[in-house]
Amino acid sequence: MFTTVFSGFGFWNVSAWLAFFCIASFYALWIRSKGRKDYKKGTEQDEIFWSGNPVPEDGEEITVPASAAYWGYKKAFAPFYKALVAFHSGVTTDYAGWFIVVSAVICALAVII
Repeated sequence: MFTTVFSGFGFWNVSAWLAFFCIASFYALWIRSKGRKDYKKGTEQDEIFWSGNPVPEDGEEITVPASAAYWGYKKAFAPFYKALVAFHSGVTTDYAGWFIVVSAVICALAVII
């Protein structure tokens, strides 16, 4: 009943894909079943966590600037960002030039390897 399907772009086996989805579904449901069972909808567990502060009633006040949202990421990569800032000129043609140079190197490596 389930055979290999040939198309103009290759082939694929229906039973292999069905087996893959069944196995993936089993693992997804198994991981989901390991979750917490003590969640209660409509209680304090549904409240927004706003850095330990009380959530304001006005929705416009609930904003987190990008500098605060990614502070750990920026701190971890601070040496890398300092090196990038040294290269930053703000001139678009510089970036286009770097793009062309990097693309040429990647193409050369692809041809060589």
